[in-house]
Amino acid sequence: MWRVRSIQPNETKPIKSNHGTLLVFLGGSFFALFFNLWGRTLENHDYLKYAEVAKEMIQSGDWIVPRLNGEIYLHKPPLLFWFIALPSKIYGSVTPFLARFPSAFFAWIGGLVVYLWGKRVWGNGRYGLISGGILISSYLYFWQGRIARTDMVFSILILLSLYSYYIGQQNSGKKYYLLVTLSFFFMGLAGLTRGPVGILLPLLIIFLFKMSQREWNILFRKEFILGYIVICFILSSWIVSFFYQVDWKTAVTVWRESKILTRHDPFYIYVYRIWIDFAPWSIFFPFLFIHLWKKKKTQDEFFLMLWFLSLFILLTLFSYRASRYLLPAFPALALLMGGYWRDRSFSLFLVILFLALMSWHGYDVFLITKNGIKTTGPLLSRELNLFQEKGLLAYQMDEGILEKINFYGHKFIPQIKKVEELKEKIKDKEEVYVITSEKGLKDLMKNGFSGIPINRMKDKNKIFMIIKIQGH
Repeated sequence: MWRVRSIQPNETKPIKSNHGTLLVFLGGSFFALFFNLWGRTLENHDYLKYAEVAKEMIQSGDWIVPRLNGEIYLHKPPLLFWFIALPSKIYGSVTPFLARFPSAFFAWIGGLVVYLWGKRVWGNGRYGLISGGILISSYLYFWQGRIARTDMVFSILILLSLYSYYIGQQNSGKKYYLLVTLSFFFMGLAGLTRGPVGILLPLLIIFLFKMSQREWNILFRKEFILGYIVICFILSSWIVSFFYQVDWKTAVTVWRESKILTRHDPFYIYVYRIWIDFAPWSIFFPFLFIHLWKKKKTQDEFFLMLWFLSLFILLTLFSYRASRYLLPAFPALALLMGGYWRDRSFSLFLVILFLALMSWHGYDVFLITKNGIKTTGPLLSRELNLFQEKGLLAYQMDEGILEKINFYGHKFIPQIKKVEELKEKIKDKEEVYVITSEKGLKDLMKNGFSGIPINRMKDKNKIFMIIKIQGH
């Protein structure tokens, strides 16, 4: 049943040009992704820590070594932090809009690429619009495009890498080499976003596709060798600069202490989450599968199927799982769904599209109404202002609470984790104010410190306090 009709690289397809359709898609998708992007606070369904890392980059002037609460942060490479920090530096501060801007912008670019890809594959701008519309209105894609996390930037860099290679295959000569090199350039940037997986995933898809065409030596061709050099240059430009500032022993210690992969969802998570995360279009999955099973598939469709299935299987076998990890496969699924929709009602597509976007934005408005409950950071910072002027230190504090205080506060509170380091900090001072948890207070008392809590505060269910202790 899985028959493939080959399309030669130089084969041309009749493509109906429709600039009006493109403009409608660009305007509509931009509005859908950017509308009210500033509405929610960063504590409401976002990773505040990424915005805090960007803020500390701006404050310290060090754009090479990411830091969170004053400590080296190696959970993620720095590309997203740079994307947040650069416009924030120009504006003067990190805002919810600027923290989410990279995700929204890349989501918009991803929709445009899928539009162009769908137009090329299906031969008409309307089908490109359908493919792009399906993508941006799918549940997971929409929300990941409106939160300050790495997933959207990472996924679209993979999409750009595969699209550049796909276009390159339909060209020859210098243009072919340029596009393949561009593909590896985007792989390198994906590596600067989420590490080696950003290189391995697109390379695996390309390798499997060329293997299906019996091109066994694809990884050792000169254009790929050039691509490896491009990747090494991109990654080494940061890595070498990093180790110029941080010694190897410190970097290894921080890396070992970093909790990089912690999600152990069950192996079947993607089997059921795909129905939720690709909603509302997932209701057409059975029809899409039957459609693909019965028809004679083109080389384009085979590539898209290979893209989706290889990621789905690989991520299922991987021991660390989270539903958002499948996001890089969504463009392939949207393109396949766009092909299925060629013989369906365009009016029905528009109805589903608008209802989906209205639903997601309606839920966003609901979250905005919760801002007062979710946003405890400004309140905590105001209560600590008096003590911050006296040189407040944090000892074994909950990192999430400290992120909020530092992000909204005017002065940075450094985190201290070891008693020896605290003793060194206060040995020449008569008294010092320390913010810590109940567990931290017990540890201080155990190590000979004496102090009385002078202020107790609470963030959700977590209690912490400020104590005044005498210098040693």
